[in-house]
Amino acid sequence: MDRNGVFQRERPRLLAVAFRVLGSEADAQDVVQEAWERYAAADLAEIRNTQAWLTTVVTRLCLDFLRRDREVPRRPEELPAVDGGEDPQEVVALAGELTSAMVVVVEELTPPQRVALILHDVFGVPFEEVARVLDTSPASAKKLASRARGRLRRADAPEDDEPRRARPVVEAFLRAARQGDLDGLVAVLHPDVVRTADPQAVPAGAAQRIRGAREVVAETRALRDNARRARLVTVDGRPGIAVGSRLALVFRVVGGLIVHYDVVADPRRLDLLRIEG
Repeated sequence: MDRNGVFQRERPRLLAVAFRVLGSEADAQDVVQEAWERYAAADLAEIRNTQAWLTTVVTRLCLDFLRRDREVPRRPEELPAVDGGEDPQEVVALAGELTSAMVVVVEELTPPQRVALILHDVFGVPFEEVARVLDTSPASAKKLASRARGRLRRADAPEDDEPRRARPVVEAFLRAARQGDLDGLVAVLHPDVVRTADPQAVPAGAAQRIRGAREVVAETRALRDNARRARLVTVDGRPGIAVGSRLALVFRVVGGLIVHYDVVADPRRLDLLRIEG
């Protein structure tokens, strides 16, 4: 495969990483374009792992972008120790809610915290690789992610409905989407609902983030065929929707309304989700 073909194969994942770190689709596109320019000029003989190399370049470009308008934080080694160990079950639970919660707290995280949290908890990148990206030690990378999770837990955001209360809302969403029931969709969507998606989940040129019930309803109507093939599942213990084995919708329901849902299609992210039913 030629250089351009290799990059195009990796491009959706690179866009997904940049979008999650930066929170802006336009900025993510700019970063990935700059990564292509660097890859096009690189000596391929010196690149042993193309995916890791491109992920490192994109993530460091994101860090540079974030730091341009922010005070550079202290080095990870200078951060105070985190109380307690890393509970694997807690990490899994938080990772399942990351996309929704990050909409609220992403601006509160330092750039290295944001990178460590998203690369490890959202994309499953080992801390050894995260450390190389951040030019620090694996222990410091773990510390950054742990501190970010601490901020996530303390975020001043409404609590999600319990799974048993959220399930009928997600069921109603799927039923209305299948039937093209506009009133039914509006009834379960918060007026300012946000839909985010991996690049693999949306048509070429479509937005990775849309906001507002009207926009979500319009998109759901266009994807009615997908809705007919969808099924209700649990995703990391919470109600969600799966379309075959290549697409999953992860919902955040607050006060009986859907305030956010994320369409996951990146294979590495899908592998991290526990989808049942």
